[in-house]
Amino acid sequence: MQAYVYPAMFALFVWWFSTGAIIFLDNLPRKTFKYSMVGATIVSLSCLYGLKITATQTSLVSAYEAFFFGLFAWGWQEISFYMGYVTGTRNEPCPEGCSGWKHFGHAVETSLFHEVAIILSACAIFILTHHEPNQIGMWTFMVLWWMHQSAKLNVFFGVRNLNEEFLPEHLTFLKSFLKSKPMNLFFPISITVSMVIATMLFEHAASATSAFERSGDTFLGTMMALAILEHWFLVIPLPAGKLWKWGLASRKPSKAFDVEIVAGFLGAGKTTFMTRRLNDLGALPGKTVVLVNDFASVGLDGSLLNNQGADVVELPNGCICCSLRDDLSRQLEDTVSRFAPDRVLIEPSGVADIASLIGVMQRPPLLPFVRALKITTIIDAGAFLEDYAKLPAHFAAQAKLASTLIINKADVVSATERTMVAETLRRLNPAVAIVTARYGHIDPEPLPQARIALVHDNAASDEVPHECDDHCSHAGHTHHGHDTHDHHEQHHEHHHNHAASDLGFTSWNTELHTHCNADALQAVLDGIVGGKFGAIARVKGLAKSGNGWLHFDVAGGRASMTAFAASSDEQARVVAIGKNIHESELAAAFLACDVKLAA
Repeated sequence: MQAYVYPAMFALFVWWFSTGAIIFLDNLPRKTFKYSMVGATIVSLSCLYGLKITATQTSLVSAYEAFFFGLFAWGWQEISFYMGYVTGTRNEPCPEGCSGWKHFGHAVETSLFHEVAIILSACAIFILTHHEPNQIGMWTFMVLWWMHQSAKLNVFFGVRNLNEEFLPEHLTFLKSFLKSKPMNLFFPISITVSMVIATMLFEHAASATSAFERSGDTFLGTMMALAILEHWFLVIPLPAGKLWKWGLASRKPSKAFDVEIVAGFLGAGKTTFMTRRLNDLGALPGKTVVLVNDFASVGLDGSLLNNQGADVVELPNGCICCSLRDDLSRQLEDTVSRFAPDRVLIEPSGVADIASLIGVMQRPPLLPFVRALKITTIIDAGAFLEDYAKLPAHFAAQAKLASTLIINKADVVSATERTMVAETLRRLNPAVAIVTARYGHIDPEPLPQARIALVHDNAASDEVPHECDDHCSHAGHTHHGHDTHDHHEQHHEHHHNHAASDLGFTSWNTELHTHCNADALQAVLDGIVGGKFGAIARVKGLAKSGNGWLHFDVAGGRASMTAFAASSDEQARVVAIGKNIHESELAAAFLACDVKLAA
């Protein structure tokens, strides 16, 4: 048994460690790349020489050496690509609306030279080892090539876990060629091919008559088994990327940046304000990065903020409560390390705990780099009276922490009501600047530049007042289920996220797989406003309609629909947030909306 276990464990460790080491090197400052590249080239040339020497040997040691040389010869291909030295003729995102073979052609262009380098290296290894008894190194290289090509095609066609966080900042344009979906048709083919090859290799290892053959076949069989596992990690909902999180330790913030948090209750108009804010910031020098934190497991606001001149990072499924502070801290640290922004805008969910978010900014890894922190809180003038009556403590906490309070949707209430809202907020925070706005546009005066200075006290960095009881949203308390409805051969998956916030809200979401009739969709939204499907505080979604797209919304007891310019890989979906949501009835209503058009 040891004759098989030792080679398998050796292959597993070398594969895992070398992958993490490459990630570590690729995320060091770019000024180090030339040294890493020189070192990788020397190692690769040494491995090619080692493959030539071991090709004539059939001892157990030579089997280990040939496998090692083949794997590290492949490492040069990965380092040269991810450091940007050997890539392709294209280094920019795919244009909006590009699809089909043209989209595929652009994807090929991004790594054309890289693929040519792989072919040339494979030819060199073949020439060095052909007609010799030890072919382990060559076949190791070929197996890694198969793993590489198959994984690339799968993330292009669409998988659940894209692991975009491992892309260095200079290769973030590749995100436009990655597609997020549960699975693609090529996936079962790649899994089947890998399983057949792995089975054949292990069977050959079991019948081998020498230690050299047993080890060699076990090495290759293990690599094919890892290819299968790696592919399953692309589609199953597991954080497989954590296997190499240690490789990201080389990412560190490199310069100071400003932070602006745009807070507000569900439907207050945060995303609309963010769109206008990004438009204003576009005229300023420097880079802007946006972090969007949706309460539901399916994020939507990120799609609405794309193409606004800033990099958008989505953080779905959380209210930034106490259990998520570590995740948010790591995500923010990783984001500023990758993008080196001059400013970071954060749009937390409508039920987020802003005190915890401030606490994240005061943690030691980030505190030295945060120049200033500004908190802008959006208030829905039309829904304020009802919302405040239900959640006075929530609004009091947000008002007291705000640098600026914006009374949005001021045009839907009377002057008396606007004054009432302003006076209520002023009592909660007498020192805060209060302005009014319509559709997120500040009126009549510009947004004040008041800021909150951070206290540079590492010892107290985590001591931010925050109450968290059993009703807080914890990652471990999030449940996902699937209901599949078959109607006219259309399959609709409904994903239920029952993460309850400390305000008692739950969320529900589903994908909309067919076109929606606008009138039918409006009827569903009107039913939501009327309480037909439970006490729903917020609905937002994207739907295909005719030859275009609709962005629909329910907030503050009002429903709206507008045209939407969707990207080529956009997914039609809807998210509802509230209490006592009648999930089955709501799902049936959206399904009927689809069916009406089909009829």
